Amino acid sequence: EPAGSAGAAAAPAFSALEPRDGSEPFAVTREAPAHPPRRIGWRIVGALVALLLLVGLAAQLLWWQRESVMVYFPASQPLYQQACAQLGCRITPPRDIDGLEVQQSDLRQVDDPHHLELKVPLRNRFDIALAYPALELTLLDRQNNVVLRRVLWPQDYAAPGTRIEAGLPAHSTQTMIVRLDTGNVVASNFRIEIFYP
Repeated sequence: EPAGSAGAAAAPAFSALEPRDGSEPFAVTREAPAHPPRRIGWRIVGALVALLLLVGLAAQLLWWQRESVMVYFPASQPLYQQACAQLGCRITPPRDIDGLEVQQSDLRQVDDPHHLELKVPLRNRFDIALAYPALELTLLDRQNNVVLRRVLWPQDYAAPGTRIEAGLPAHSTQTMIVRLDTGNVVASNFRIEIFYP
């Protein structure tokens, strides 16, 4: 009958695969996939190398951020000093401007208006000695215009005999006294800022 006629029975989509000679179909067996031999030794070596790289990276970060680490963990300073003694370097006091405070300062005339004496109490608020900062002194006239600006380094304002390399001791206040010759400039006010170069 022609395909698609109403009376025709639908042919099966798939026919069973049966051998035509009357023999039984062949048996199918499934084999386990072959796994490459496990190399446990190489995995252990790779893990050790990765661990050593992580330790090296952590050591570099701790050394690079040593000033911040010493400020927030003062007990770490002796460890850095011991490490530096082995490496042949020298640990200097950290530079953290947030730990320093300029207290009420005073500027007065000495002998004449062109010779001034500046007194600056500098306080260390942290639990560790901090490096001495630079002082920027700005002299102003009566209209608050800048007439003179001068940067004073630690060797300019620290008292004679002060061990500048040791830093400003923890929780201490030192009053810095500096005498200035302003030349022809007459100042009536001043401003002080501290910074690390």
